[in-house]
Amino acid sequence: MLICPRKTLSLHISSCIMANADQIISLIKSHLEGDDERFRSLALQVSVSEAKAGHVVLARAIKDLLNTNKMRVLRPQMKMLNSDISELLIEIEQPFRLSDLVINDALKEKINRIIKEYIQRDKLRKYNLDNRRKVLMTGPSGTGKTMTASVIGNELNLPLYVVRLEKIVTKFMGETSMKLSKVFDWITQMQGVYLFDEFDAIGQQRGLDNEVGEMRRVLNSFLQMMERDTSDSLILAATNDVQALDKALFRRFDDVLEYSLPNDEEKIEIVKRKLNGFALKGDIYSLLPSMEYMSHAEICMVCTDAIKEVLLYNKDLTVALIKRIISMRTKAYNAV
Repeated sequence: MLICPRKTLSLHISSCIMANADQIISLIKSHLEGDDERFRSLALQVSVSEAKAGHVVLARAIKDLLNTNKMRVLRPQMKMLNSDISELLIEIEQPFRLSDLVINDALKEKINRIIKEYIQRDKLRKYNLDNRRKVLMTGPSGTGKTMTASVIGNELNLPLYVVRLEKIVTKFMGETSMKLSKVFDWITQMQGVYLFDEFDAIGQQRGLDNEVGEMRRVLNSFLQMMERDTSDSLILAATNDVQALDKALFRRFDDVLEYSLPNDEEKIEIVKRKLNGFALKGDIYSLLPSMEYMSHAEICMVCTDAIKEVLLYNKDLTVALIKRIISMRTKAYNAV
């Protein structure tokens, strides 16, 4: 039986349209289910189909998006926190990116390495290698530890949960370990970035004179949970007092990020960014002596206060105004 060439072409077009429709439906379904691996596979199939159809530019654009190092992991569909876990976690959204961090190059490279390894974790697993996903952040308050957690969450398009240690650590025997267990169960169920802030609350050295038996058991439980955890979530712990941490904790973490007060170059960069759009009168470098012991967060707050005063009282933004605000804050700190 002979088939008309025109009819053959018609059947071919029809089958292509059906295949594309099926691919689109599958793409949407995999996105909604948070199955990023299947989404990537289907997208590659679409690229191949478009190339065969002669749509070379579109095919290349799809492939480039998938291959770029900036490929973002699809955020899983959010589920409602159940009553057992809702009081132990807070989901926060802060639109910070890696470029927003004003830190030294070595530290920024470490953070970028964590992000890159996560994106390409499947590639590492083919060689029996694990990506960095348990990270300890140490350094003075206000130097960028919490902001880093937000950056990693945004760069990977993952939700950021802050673990409420004040709700977890209790005086009742066994309750703290039970709550910790619930958090780690959720870490396994819901892919995301989990920040244990003020981590020394549970990570104190087991040999400290003021410890009690219950806190020793809590720390042991935490160490065991960290050891057993094989989820795809990222676990970040932040502390201002690294000396108080139990030494056994360090080998449970894949990397340690050390933060410090900003150097002179970083201080000037922070001021310029915060005053973006506002002309500063005076020598910006003359601010450095006044900001000698200030953290990133403190410098940001000073700049914000200066902008508010300029707007509310129609003043000029001057170096003298910023110095006065710094002096007022310093006196307030010293009075505490």
